[in-house]
Amino acid sequence: MKALYFLSPGQLELKEVEKPQAGPGEIIIKVAYAGVCGTDVRIYRGTKVIPAPRIIGHEFSGTIAEVGEEVEGWKPGDRVTVYPVIPCGTCYACQSGRPNICLNRTTIGYELDGAFAEYVKVPREAVLKGHVIPLPAEISLEEAAAAEPVAAAFQGLLRSRLSPGQDVCILGAGPIGLYHVQLSLWRGARNIIVSEPQEERRAQALKFRATAAVPPEEIEKTVRDLTAGTGVDVVFIDVGLPQIITPALKLLKKGGTCVLFAGCPVGSTAQIDPNEIHYREIDLIGSSASTPENLATVLRLAARKFINIKDTIGDILPLEEWPKAFQMKEAYAGLKTLLKP
Repeated sequence: MKALYFLSPGQLELKEVEKPQAGPGEIIIKVAYAGVCGTDVRIYRGTKVIPAPRIIGHEFSGTIAEVGEEVEGWKPGDRVTVYPVIPCGTCYACQSGRPNICLNRTTIGYELDGAFAEYVKVPREAVLKGHVIPLPAEISLEEAAAAEPVAAAFQGLLRSRLSPGQDVCILGAGPIGLYHVQLSLWRGARNIIVSEPQEERRAQALKFRATAAVPPEEIEKTVRDLTAGTGVDVVFIDVGLPQIITPALKLLKKGGTCVLFAGCPVGSTAQIDPNEIHYREIDLIGSSASTPENLATVLRLAARKFINIKDTIGDILPLEEWPKAFQMKEAYAGLKTLLKP
């Protein structure tokens, strides 16, 4: 099969390798589409360290090609996606109900070979823990390949504790920002205010029914005008720029919540005024990864037309054109790019 291997920072190579075989409890999936994530680019650039050589790619959909002995409930031809982060189940994070931040997690596409290939193996522990998710009939394989980041955005929504009637500001209208627009609307937000420098992405945010979508230099005034000067209840930081954290806090009302969703470059720092946190009782929190349950939930929401994944998908490229896909991701060009092995 064809597979895209990470060999070292700055070196990815398309190779012909042996197709994986299913051992006991394992499933082999024929990859239909695989999404290009910012983390894939960080692996390529060396700012996220993983074992090498490794087939990368952790957002994907496909059909089951082979099931190993002892696998129950699945058969060849089933359409599926897979939640790629596999928790240990025994660390304090897992034991406290937060497996998304497991201390000993392994991930398909990081520690295990991933989906920038024609076939991918799902290990026994992922099958047993329910990480293989069946697709609703209404969901295409293209949409399913883009669903894992929607599940991550859903985790951010849960972390924010957003309630009906509250006001939201979303910094960045890439795919995650557009998912937060839609999820905030589904949650019952009153005003959904988006800050985004690219006109095309602002237009997309409005298409998904944001109240306002403005350039970054206009966001403070827009928030003030739409909230009668009080500020918003929740800010989602959906772009990895540490310098926007401080101004983001000023967009919040007293008692508001700022969710640091996007990862920043390794070694990033941000200066904040601690009095912003102390006297105004602001919650500054993080959101990382997601769960298989969240992935199943967003697929149901998409099947019932509460969220639109299809219109957040941009280019679909053959695996051989991975350099173009990575360049687009680095340049914040287009929307969600998929590779088709």
